[in-house]
Order: sequence, then structure tokens, then C-alpha cells
Amino acid sequence: MAYDAKAVANYFLDKAESSGTTLTPMKLQKLVFFAHGWHLGLNDEPLISDPIEAWQFGPVVPSLYHEFKHERAGAITGRATELDLEDFEYQVPAVRNDDIGVKKLMDSVWNTYGKLTAVQLSNLTHLPNSPWDLARKKYDGDMRSVPIDDDLIRTYFRQEAEKNRAKRAAAA
Repeated sequence: MAYDAKAVANYFLDKAESSGTTLTPMKLQKLVFFAHGWHLGLNDEPLISDPIEAWQFGPVVPSLYHEFKHERAGAITGRATELDLEDFEYQVPAVRNDDIGVKKLMDSVWNTYGKLTAVQLSNLTHLPNSPWDLARKKYDGDMRSVPIDDDLIRTYFRQEAEKNRAKRAAAA
């Protein structure tokens, strides 16, 4: 079952807080993208149910953009919320406590990418033949709403996983 992107975002916001750092909206977008991509590439299943689009500075989950756009380029100070239509209260979506595999993957993403800046992460998403690059090349016109298909993301991260396996095997 795929999560709402806000639950994954909140996981990374919690990781940042517990490590004494903060996240900007752009960095959070990229962390969620990398987590989704690695989950697709390694498990053949999406991590998030939200669509991802190829915007100017890389992949963007529009729902996260709208949630945190008031922060601009500053540190995010709160958590993503959803309105519960049954009791009309805002809830903070979260990854299930018993979803150990997903948490391990997101911890790996945090340990690998969390130390990079938002610009460094954006640059990684702009590499030739990345899902962002291929989606932008495919569409002309309104460059803000270019969808990045999960198949592009899956293929790219599967190839990255194979490259990593080959490097480890060659080093052994």
C-alpha cells in the first residue's frame, strides 16, 4: 500500500529534527522523490500515491509544494497535515510503526542524501537520462505540470541499483 506523500515527508521532518537539522521545501521534495524512486526500483511498488511532476528545479510532488510553499526557501517549522472529514480535525499523517521495511529504506535515503544540500539534490535529479530529464524532454509546452511516470522512475532506480551491485562485486 502506497503512502500519502505527506506521511513520508513527515518521516523525514522527524529525522531532521531528531538529528538537529532542518529541511527546506526543496530538500524535502527531493528526499521524498529519492525514497519513492528507490522503493520503486528495489520493490517494484510505489512508496507514495501522489503524482510527481518535472518542474524547473527537479521532481515535485504538488501536494507537498502547496503544503509548504509558505516557507519559501526557509526551514520547515511544522508537519504536513490532512483534514479528517469525519471529525473536521487536522491529522498529521505518518508511516505505520510496523512498516519496518519502508522505515529502513527511508533511513538509508536519509543517511545517503540527508547530508546534501537542496541544490546538490536538485542537481542529482537533473542528471542526463534521469526521470526528470526524460520527462522534460518528452513534453513541450507547460513545463510546470509535466508528469513523471512511475515506470520512468522505476527503470532509472532499478538501473542505479544494478550499477551499485556491479561496483560492489567488482570491488570484492
